[in-house]
Amino acid sequence: MPEVKRAAAPYQQVAQHFRDQILSGQLVGGDRVPSVRDIASEWSISKATADKALSALRSEGLIIAVTGVGSMVAERLPSVQTGGDRIKRMLTTGRATRPGERSEIISSGFAPATADAAKWLGIQEGEDAVRRRRRFVDDEGIAAVSTSWLPAIAAEAVPEILRTESIPGGTIGALLRATKRQAGRSDSTLSPRLADAEEAGWLELEQPVAVMIVQTRVCDEDGTPIEFGEDVIAPDRRYAVGEDLSLL
Repeated sequence: MPEVKRAAAPYQQVAQHFRDQILSGQLVGGDRVPSVRDIASEWSISKATADKALSALRSEGLIIAVTGVGSMVAERLPSVQTGGDRIKRMLTTGRATRPGERSEIISSGFAPATADAAKWLGIQEGEDAVRRRRRFVDDEGIAAVSTSWLPAIAAEAVPEILRTESIPGGTIGALLRATKRQAGRSDSTLSPRLADAEEAGWLELEQPVAVMIVQTRVCDEDGTPIEFGEDVIAPDRRYAVGEDLSLL
């Protein structure tokens, strides 16, 4: 029998609030995080609940405890983002990149949709779609190469997506503004495998080399697919993935 699932536990809601601020760049390495006492007062929760929220963030490596100071945002955060992380950061801050990271648009234009892109976008395999490919680079080197697929009609709303230039507010942000829609949700799958020759070339790595593939679909508020993205993440990169188990 169907049933309404309960809301996330209070400590998870608090942890998610600060997690979003850290991953979006609103809080950066070295910034202080409110104390247990302050969180408990501001959120009207117990100190035990506030402490549990901070413990969750420490376990993810997002904050550290400093004697005599309290909790601070870790200087060394997960060194790569998934597509969903970048979209959330872009919608929150207007930038898809992390502090110290830059993106390079490798190519952009129409291309036949791959089987995966077609399945996630709800179009036919081989049908023309917009393909934008970017490389994300930071002080450690090339973090990932991301390929975004959008329905061909998206180019009518935002012609700039066919150019190899950055779009203010990001591709998704520009498309949402042009079509007067809102972002609904994103869903991702992760799978490790050996990189093919093209992927190894993008990452400037020698084969054989294992990479992590992260596929993400973004939908609007009505559940209509907006974008399908596939990230090829370089080896030895750290990334954080969280799930709300309170809803299970």
